Amino acid sequence: MSRAESAVREHAMRGPEPRALELEIPRPLAREGRAMGGRRRKKEGVVEGFRVLTLLYRVGELPAGVFQRLKELFKVYRAVAALYFWSKRLNLEEGVGLALERARQLPSYYRHAFDEDSRVYQFGEVEKMKRPRRVVLQLPLADALHYYCGAYIEDDKLIVRLGGGERLELPLPERALKWLQEKEREVAPLKVAKTVRVQWREDEHPELLKVQIVLRVERQKPVMPDPKGALLCYVDANSDYGIVAVYAVSDGTETRVLETPKLRPPNRSKRLKAAAKRQAAAAYGHKRGVNLALARLSKRFRARGWVKAAAAQIFKKAFQRASGRSVLMNFDIPDPESIKGSYLQKTLLSLEKVARNLANWFGVYVTFECYPSTRCPFCGSELEIVHTKRTRIAYCTRCGFYDDRDYVPFYHWVKELGLPMPKHPLRKLQLPEELKLLISSVRPGSPG
Repeated sequence: MSRAESAVREHAMRGPEPRALELEIPRPLAREGRAMGGRRRKKEGVVEGFRVLTLLYRVGELPAGVFQRLKELFKVYRAVAALYFWSKRLNLEEGVGLALERARQLPSYYRHAFDEDSRVYQFGEVEKMKRPRRVVLQLPLADALHYYCGAYIEDDKLIVRLGGGERLELPLPERALKWLQEKEREVAPLKVAKTVRVQWREDEHPELLKVQIVLRVERQKPVMPDPKGALLCYVDANSDYGIVAVYAVSDGTETRVLETPKLRPPNRSKRLKAAAKRQAAAAYGHKRGVNLALARLSKRFRARGWVKAAAAQIFKKAFQRASGRSVLMNFDIPDPESIKGSYLQKTLLSLEKVARNLANWFGVYVTFECYPSTRCPFCGSELEIVHTKRTRIAYCTRCGFYDDRDYVPFYHWVKELGLPMPKHPLRKLQLPEELKLLISSVRPGSPG
């Protein structure tokens, strides 16, 4: 072992066990082919996908002095980053030179944030930014997870260098290590680039230290596979239900539907009932402050985690059903105006970013086209809608077609791909008696 390595180990500082572990958090891309963190990619025909592992550590359990050392390092970095950003933004070459001169105060492995040829260059889109995004002024660990850089993994610990021969050791749970290995296997033999970010809330007394390990992979932009030999996956997001997926295969003579799962968001009514009980207790003077705070938390409906988990589940199921076939996907995202005011508005609109990132990560060809759910895919007539307890049934009075309204866009997509129509309905429906009589009386081609 070299003297330098011995000196680093002598100054090692061991951190506490992580408070929580958050997995399966794909972060969206700003645009296709653009790197997270601000660097503009100039490679044509290349897409980039991300996966993020987040670990939380209690600041109060860190060794004495280590968090203060981290804050001092962050303070120097932020001052340099702010000077560099605004100098670039205002096209002040003297300011850029001064910022780069000041950057020499930082350890060498943190200076890559200002190197335009580095993977973790933070200021590639500075001309378009009105003000720096928060991530630009966070402390990046360039080319992380390498012994000679800002951070690396040693056995079951994440080592964060603090400069001056000091380092912080943070334990990595076994589950986190397995997750990292699993994500690398998903894209093998492509090389996964890794970076680390250390963040905390800038309060007077911050409680948690947030550490994120960002995995990034680049690949050639996928080309559209032949629909006749691929697994077809159609995903429809709507404000009345949540997310609907249809998995199918076709050989050009027959289109066979394999599965039609529906994914509901978390039960909001239960949360509202819990909030009402808390408010009632506060009205009677029972722990008023606590109950009002808990009521506000219960009313919040932020289902971003559910969207990410649902998208990951859809992709996982697609690969299971593909059995070696190529995968062709379409996500039908509703128009923002059509769901304006809905409590699922932000949730459903975020699905496109999550799906695009996962498609780039796995190398799946995906489109984002919308298809009608109130027009008959067979004869083009306007569909009538009947509401049952659990289903919205769309039926055609001209040709006799009927199915769950959530599945109607899938027929239009199959038709546009030039494939034969599947048998309808896609899944068994409980029809009201009067609707059964109406459908059975319809003669194909009769006037509506």
